[in-house]
Amino acid sequence: MNSNSNERKGYRTAFKATSLFGGVQVVTILIGILKSKLVAVWLGATGFGIMGLFNSSISLISSITNLGLQSSAVREIAAVSADNDILKFSRLIKAISRWVWFTGLFGALVTICLSPWLSRLIFNSDKFVLSFALLAVVVLLTGLYSNHYALLQGTRKLKFMALANVYGALIGFFCSVPMFYFFRENGIAYALILSALSITLVSYLYARKIKTVKVNQTIKESFIIGLPTVKLGFMMALSNISVFFVQFIVKTFITQYGSLADAGLYEASWAINAQYLGLVFTAMAKDYYPRLSQVSDDNQKMMSAVNQQGEIAVLILAPMIIAMVVFLPFVINLLYSNDFIDIVPMTKWLLVGSMLKAGSWAISFVFLAKGAGKVYLFNELGIKCITLPSYLLGYTFGGLLGIGYAFVFCYFSYFIWVAFVAFKRYKINYSSVFFKMLLITCSFLCFYAVSEPFFSTVFLRYLIGCILIFVICFYSFLELKKRLIN
Repeated sequence: MNSNSNERKGYRTAFKATSLFGGVQVVTILIGILKSKLVAVWLGATGFGIMGLFNSSISLISSITNLGLQSSAVREIAAVSADNDILKFSRLIKAISRWVWFTGLFGALVTICLSPWLSRLIFNSDKFVLSFALLAVVVLLTGLYSNHYALLQGTRKLKFMALANVYGALIGFFCSVPMFYFFRENGIAYALILSALSITLVSYLYARKIKTVKVNQTIKESFIIGLPTVKLGFMMALSNISVFFVQFIVKTFITQYGSLADAGLYEASWAINAQYLGLVFTAMAKDYYPRLSQVSDDNQKMMSAVNQQGEIAVLILAPMIIAMVVFLPFVINLLYSNDFIDIVPMTKWLLVGSMLKAGSWAISFVFLAKGAGKVYLFNELGIKCITLPSYLLGYTFGGLLGIGYAFVFCYFSYFIWVAFVAFKRYKINYSSVFFKMLLITCSFLCFYAVSEPFFSTVFLRYLIGCILIFVICFYSFLELKKRLIN
């Protein structure tokens, strides 16, 4: 009886966390939808592509130069704050802040120095040299914002963290939209600066509410105190760098061997999959990881937590994905414009692959929770050796649709990879219940994705689609009820 009670409690915790953090994401996503819609209408696919390449460049440079301080600082701040030693806590905060300023300024300098090279590499022109130089400001602000966010998350000020995200995104929207309207493509860099400045200032106002005391600390002391955080962050940063690196190369490849318009279509398709389904994965990252870390010494409890989170993620994602796949043309017209309708085939398969992503991502946290940073890094870098050539080959032979197929293949491979390593090292694996659930939902999704082009009429397509939506929603409802209520 006690075992069943604990199991139900675990499911409820996973569901509540997904709902809580997902709610914050919904608000920021709605703001992002409106912003993307305006950019799509005013700038078109080409302007959307330019903005996407700017964002990829910023992300790549930031991930390389900030040494993963946001990820590692959360763990260090959380550990020190639990000791209730305000002096020790204040010393750590000051040391990390100095490291962040150093890495942020270094990243800004790197961006300025590389601006001519980036403009020629990505656009085959010197037209965007000034824009890349201006983006150095965004690189610095990104580092500062990450520091504020890590402080809020590490001290578990989740309300402050949520408000900072929402207000920052809202203010950034109102500040950046006039740049798009009045200056079009020439205003993209300024819009990105204003967005970054908004969220940095708002996050600072909330971060300064965290109580600290004034401490005298030399530069050398800051270096020594912050060094363990940097070492930990470096291992985690390498994984993030590989993600940005792959995206940067893929977008550049599409621009060089396809067109800038294709790069814009790719960016728009990727945003639908990554951003609008991101609420579930954000919930996993914010709550699931520390929860899993608390039971890292007990493999049985870890395996239970992995299965609970994996099942909840699949049951929440499945109805969202099938509904979006069925009404994808309508969604794309709503979010962007009819100029982006060509992304329907690629986006459809990106959404299907996200079901596999839910399972693989849930079990990949086992290695971080265990402190096996090298194993985690091996997994992440190893799969990138499959991901990058798959995307490039997919685009070469199948265009944007080929990338959609490659996405499914890569996450299927990654799922098998991490599941095998987790079982081999820790005897942690998914239950037959989870595999049955994943098989059922993926079968329905694949059936519709494969058969849809052969439906003779639009009415038949939507009729069968609505039937599948009802079946998956009803199935998810029954399974969630069984875990949360019965």
